[in-house]
Amino acid sequence: MGTLANIVCKGVGIAGMSAVIYDAASVAKLNSKRVSQAMDADHFEKVHADTRTLSTESHINNAMQKKLQNWRMNNPVISFTGSVKGYVGGFLGSLGDNIIPTAFASLALAAKGTASKVGAWGVAGYALYTILKEGFGFSKKSPMD
Repeated sequence: MGTLANIVCKGVGIAGMSAVIYDAASVAKLNSKRVSQAMDADHFEKVHADTRTLSTESHINNAMQKKLQNWRMNNPVISFTGSVKGYVGGFLGSLGDNIIPTAFASLALAAKGTASKVGAWGVAGYALYTILKEGFGFSKKSPMD
């Protein structure tokens, strides 16, 4: 019976960790796009403001400024940096929000015996709590109140 309990505990741990990582990756993807767009908008605003003024009236400086504006606006580094920053921030933020199921799932996967069972029961209990709270609205304040 001990082997079956061990398999069940590891299965519950894998399921819990999979749910946490899937959620973190999904949130990270959304946050990546949002941060990238915000950084692009800030960059566009700065570049546009920089190119609207000249220190002195000069046709050469104006032409140079337009070429540099095009180069700066088409630079993919800003967008890439925003994507990476947003992804990492979203992933780590989601892991922080899901620290309890992560801890229980890790315990179910890494521990043996009673500690593994405690981790598996913790994952199951947290899943039940989430279903009751998010699905049925128990202990949740309605925005209508």
